[in-house]
Amino acid sequence: MTQRVRDAWAASLLSISALGSAALAFAVQATLARSLPASSYGQFAAAFAVVTIIAPAVGFGVPSFWLKAYGTEGWEAQRWMGASVRFIARSALVCLVAAVLWAWLGTADTDTGRLLLWMLPVVLTQGAIEMASAKLQLEEKFGRVAMWQALQHAGRLALVLACWRLGARAGTIALGFGAIGALVTLGAWRSVAALRRGAAELVGHGPRSASPGPRYQLVTPSLTDLWRNAMPFGLSSLLFYAYGQSGLVIVSHLGSPRDVGVYSVAITILTALYLLPTVLFQKLLMPRLHRWAASGDERLERVYRDGSKWMFAAGVVLAGIAALLAPLAIPSVFGRQYEQSVSVVVLMTLSTPFRFLTVSASSVMTTRDLIRVRNYCAFAALLFSVMAGVIGVLLAGVVGAAIAAVAGEIVWAGLSVLCARHFMAGVRRKPATVADRYRPVHGASAFQAEQIPVSVIVPCFNCRDTIARAVQSVFQQTSRPQALVLVDDCSTDGTRELLAELAARYPANWIRVLLQPRNAGPGAARNAGWAAATLPYIAFLDSDDSWHPAKMALQYGWMRAHPNAAISGHPVAQLEASERPASRPMPSVTAPRRVSRQRILFSNRFTPSSILMRADLAARFDETKRHAEDYFMLLEVVLMDRGQAYLFPFPLSYVYKAQFGAQTGLSAQLWKIQKGEQDNYLRFRKRGAISNVEWLCFSLLSAAKYVRRCVLSRRFA
Repeated sequence: MTQRVRDAWAASLLSISALGSAALAFAVQATLARSLPASSYGQFAAAFAVVTIIAPAVGFGVPSFWLKAYGTEGWEAQRWMGASVRFIARSALVCLVAAVLWAWLGTADTDTGRLLLWMLPVVLTQGAIEMASAKLQLEEKFGRVAMWQALQHAGRLALVLACWRLGARAGTIALGFGAIGALVTLGAWRSVAALRRGAAELVGHGPRSASPGPRYQLVTPSLTDLWRNAMPFGLSSLLFYAYGQSGLVIVSHLGSPRDVGVYSVAITILTALYLLPTVLFQKLLMPRLHRWAASGDERLERVYRDGSKWMFAAGVVLAGIAALLAPLAIPSVFGRQYEQSVSVVVLMTLSTPFRFLTVSASSVMTTRDLIRVRNYCAFAALLFSVMAGVIGVLLAGVVGAAIAAVAGEIVWAGLSVLCARHFMAGVRRKPATVADRYRPVHGASAFQAEQIPVSVIVPCFNCRDTIARAVQSVFQQTSRPQALVLVDDCSTDGTRELLAELAARYPANWIRVLLQPRNAGPGAARNAGWAAATLPYIAFLDSDDSWHPAKMALQYGWMRAHPNAAISGHPVAQLEASERPASRPMPSVTAPRRVSRQRILFSNRFTPSSILMRADLAARFDETKRHAEDYFMLLEVVLMDRGQAYLFPFPLSYVYKAQFGAQTGLSAQLWKIQKGEQDNYLRFRKRGAISNVEWLCFSLLSAAKYVRRCVLSRRFA
């Protein structure tokens, strides 16, 4: 069976499961509406809405973060599981306490509060099912994902039918919902056990034991690290469900119980329609979207472009079908007492194509570091919908709530499409296809390496004898950067021709060669490469230096786990010309230490070949300087951007000449380096970034260091 056939089968299975789940959920609500008085159904729906709003906070984004972590890290993402278990247990306790307090203090109706308490275990159910589904999505066992989608709805329907037959009241049904929630939660948590043990069948990264090359243990994240990474995903889920239930909550507080029942019928029908795009994008495609985003695969943009068109068209078709069937279906399914819901449903179906479009566009913004942009869009739509909902209910009752809901969907779709289109523009210049990256190349190691979203920038000037070694050290990284940008600064020794040969020798589109119009120095060359880079992280390498094979795996792995870090570096070591970086001892895995502002002002410990930094920082190299321009950029990061700088304690890059006082090159010009440092201090004093006292002290210390360098190198120029 081909991959396309398997995907078609999985999509069909998930679609059928979604429709089945929607039908079951629809049947549950319809049976409740027919078996309970309108006021009792309104109380039950209001209590259930509160449970639904609180439930996404259990695990608060951890299952969605698992998809991203395993999609980008592969098997190394197992390091997140210890913190995940602790976080899930604590968040579950907090959510249960919040639900109890809401039932006690947040509901004016005593019966509604009692129903909420009896349904308390349902708070845990959604999070547990999402965790089990995330594990099965990573394994691409979509049949079991479909089972978990329908399981609790099937149990609820059986319960409601039995209670209807026996004449049970809302309290008994709420107790049954709670019991079903407890059983489903236990079963789902057992399903996640394999992922917790590291025994899952992870698709897309090969068998765990077959990973080529040496493995390097990444930093084990803390609970705080997990919170920082999972919080945006949890916030996204919370905003999504809060938006979906906000209209019902507003109607329950400002309208009558009958209005709540009428509006609940409309929400039930729309929820069934909305399941289709949610399942396709969040269940089938999401693990792949993360893998494609991490590797720069062109399929990410294709899914966004084609998916948005087809989803909007499908939404129009389904909205038309729902509007046509509503006058006949609602009285026969829910009962004649809900005929008023027909006009509300017909009006609210206008929002269907816009919701489909929102799901398509916002799913792309779940990848990379765009989840916060997605959250801004959702929050703006929620804020608009709440204000419009309050005004609408006060002016026109339940019809006003329906109009506000449609307006909110249009606003959300518009924001999502505009933001997705803007940020997807940077993905069009993809680094390479997956097949290209794994193609064997002449003269370089062809082992498969994990692709990481880092652009490496190498300024080149008359470096024909050393540039091949530098490029090879980047390609041989165990975690290989997605893009290598070689910037030629008007070389005269044949370097330009060699750069073209290197670009052809390595995987297609992995190397990008930029040609400077005039010789402007390494700072201008690095800035030019920076401007051409599209990935979230930037690394620099001098053309006569090289890297240890584990550099990117260790440095990027730590920085990705600590997104507040702006820049990191490490010491460098000197090698003989015949020595290979891979022959050096394995570096110990030690977390870096934060470098204080005063320490950075005292000396520049961040040599260009050691730097990995976030690409979104405003700092740049000073193009007017040819000495200490890298120190200027570091000072801008720390003093102007207020960025946090970290230094690893072991060398991960190598030089092949003395670090100062060499016979040739820029490092040989000690006096010009000293003038460059003094100029840096003076310029930041004029900008108000350092005080006069600091300027005087660090200028004197710099002069003392210059004298020391001259003595050690026996050079005084």
